[in-house]
Amino acid sequence: MEEYFNEKQKEALNFFQENIDKLGRDPLYKLKYIIIYGNSISGIFDTFDTALKEALFKYPQHDFIIQQVIPDNEVVNFLYPAVS
Repeated sequence: MEEYFNEKQKEALNFFQENIDKLGRDPLYKLKYIIIYGNSISGIFDTFDTALKEALFKYPQHDFIIQQVIPDNEVVNFLYPAVS
């Protein structure tokens, strides 16, 4: 999957992977959708749609990722349509 990411998105994904344990323990982030741009979190949202709208407004070049903060020990089941 990483082969589809540009360099900025890869940087954001690495930041997320390095910090998922800490974020998952923080009630501010747990189960929320976060926008990651570079090496920082630029927004926290309850829904993917809201996060996506904000990210597209702030970063029109798509140099961001949106991730849901789910700790490894939790399972969340959902289906979400792909965004083209």
